[in-house]
Amino acid sequence: MMLAEAPLRAIGWALVHSLWQGALVALVYACFASLAKSSAANVRYVAACAALVLMLALPVATACLNLRGVQAPSARGASLAGDAWAESLQARGRAEADGKTAAEGATRGASDEAAATGGGFRLWAEERFDALLPWLVWGWAVGVALCALRVGVGWFSVRRLKSSARPVHGEYREVLACLARRLKVTRAARLCQSALVEVPTVVGHLRPLILIPASVFTGLSPEQLEAVLAHELAHVRRYDYLANLLQTVVETLLFYHPAAWWVAGRVRAEREHACDDAAVGATGDVLLYARSLAQMEQLRRERGETPALALAANGGSLMRRIRRLIQVRTDTHTRTPLVAGALLFVMLCGALAGARALLPLGGEGAAGVMAAAGGSIPAADTRREVAVTFVSFPGNGIYDNGRLANKTRKLMRSLATNDVKAVAFVNEARLYKEDGTPDEARTALLGEWLDAGHELGNETFKHTNLYRVSLAEFQTAVLKGEQIMSKLVRDRGGKLRYFSYPYLNTGSTLAEKTAAEKFLRERGYQIHPVTIDNMDWLFSQAYIEALRREDEQAATRIRAEYVPYMERMFEFVEGYSREVVGREFPQVLMLTAGALNADCFDDLARMIRRRGYSFVTMEQATRDEAYRLPDNYTGQRGDSWIARWAVTKGMEYKDSEENLPPLMQDYFTEFQKKQQANKAGSGDGKK
Repeated sequence: MMLAEAPLRAIGWALVHSLWQGALVALVYACFASLAKSSAANVRYVAACAALVLMLALPVATACLNLRGVQAPSARGASLAGDAWAESLQARGRAEADGKTAAEGATRGASDEAAATGGGFRLWAEERFDALLPWLVWGWAVGVALCALRVGVGWFSVRRLKSSARPVHGEYREVLACLARRLKVTRAARLCQSALVEVPTVVGHLRPLILIPASVFTGLSPEQLEAVLAHELAHVRRYDYLANLLQTVVETLLFYHPAAWWVAGRVRAEREHACDDAAVGATGDVLLYARSLAQMEQLRRERGETPALALAANGGSLMRRIRRLIQVRTDTHTRTPLVAGALLFVMLCGALAGARALLPLGGEGAAGVMAAAGGSIPAADTRREVAVTFVSFPGNGIYDNGRLANKTRKLMRSLATNDVKAVAFVNEARLYKEDGTPDEARTALLGEWLDAGHELGNETFKHTNLYRVSLAEFQTAVLKGEQIMSKLVRDRGGKLRYFSYPYLNTGSTLAEKTAAEKFLRERGYQIHPVTIDNMDWLFSQAYIEALRREDEQAATRIRAEYVPYMERMFEFVEGYSREVVGREFPQVLMLTAGALNADCFDDLARMIRRRGYSFVTMEQATRDEAYRLPDNYTGQRGDSWIARWAVTKGMEYKDSEENLPPLMQDYFTEFQKKQQANKAGSGDGKK
């Protein structure tokens, strides 16, 4: 149900934001029109059309960003309420990891409550307003439907006008042809008489008709009629009927916005002014044309309404058009550019302030909640982004192909739900059976991963640690580890482009590290620069063991500890980033592909978004200049790139393993003992 409501909330927030966005666009156009009074009418017309299109494009873009970026506010509100268990476990985990006493925890709770007071009302108001968003969207949809019905009635009226048309022959057709040549109208326009129109009117786009009432033929002189026909031909030349049709669509979608109706009115007025200028240019006599407009108004039998889809000669304010033509000004003062600029600045600041007040939870809104909760928040000018990557794909520790397929597909569904495009790094040894034959079922999962829009990367054939083998052996492992994947990627029109160092170990010496990087570059690889390195692999190992022995109680406890631990890791990395780089930058998160992340990724994504992050690809994240910092680290311990930059700068190394909860600390101790007893090669405890 939440997924079904997400588009409604995205559209709802887009409608809310469109109020200030449209007002701002209208203000900018008003200032431009004020400064461009002496310019040609067509300049103001084009600007008004652009403003109207922008007023529609902005809410559309906002809705798309809401769907792609921050989670819908009500979903986040629901997660904050529905995941109370996670918050309590997180608080307990922090207290255990930091060694806080009960008295200190109570003191912190009191300060958190005081900090939350400032943002409580806004959170309360946003949560309740968010509940109204689906109703707002449905109300808007009903309004659009009613406006569309009105447009449909206008369309039938236009059809009725066309059916009433009777061709006009004789000298008037010659006059029309002569004017068409003078105005350079390339499309043939037919001149017809209709008893249903009271003023000359253009209908149709592909085969335009100029409809003339009988009274015009008798009430206007030939010169005046020629001037009026020139105006209608200008509409034909400028494709105004089509533009008017598209404008009607925009007005239908923005029916609720007063600023949209005002801009639409300016479009119609400036359109008529531009055609007036063209008619004057064709006839060469402005007074003659002005008298033609005045005489035509007198000939009208009654003031009826022209169908919205038609273009009538009395469009806009007729008296204002006449005054404009003969240059009679009714205004007593002129706004100077300085006044217009000051007005624009004041309204811009007001609009931005209103936008900030209306932001849904997430992004800066989420930052406000995190501040109230005492957590780390991004600076006002910081946009938090994170790229998601997986190692040991597919399904580390899952040997049964049936369970592997279920967990891998569950992970892909979670990634799709949260709009995440990830890179998964593969040890191709996992793609072979014990007898050495290819495992088609596992290989097929890689194909599904690629078809879902994700990428694959090389992690050597069998997780080869460069610190423990020669460079030649490492290079052989890289080449052997790309045989199956490169074909899968190539068959889909792509290229294998990412490599992840097993255990994040890049070599035992600087010379070996440099040679390995050169080899990888020559193979077309980009290195996987992990900044959020964590021990989720340890949680994954404990979790799959619990599943194998069908210990649901242990599995539940591990899941409960996992997301709070990951949040502590995010807090650690955010602070470490500011210390080493001087700011936060797009992070690259490394996760273990396995049952745990398949079962917990939705909860993990909620936590990440609550901290103000949006998901990006690794390509987007690594464009940041931080990833160009020098890295000369060659220690035995594999570490995140932030730690490498710190060591290269001569800064103090920081260990993040203290963030492990007691449950996993005990498991890690036992795991190391088993590793030492079995003389396994990776005993450093890192990926």
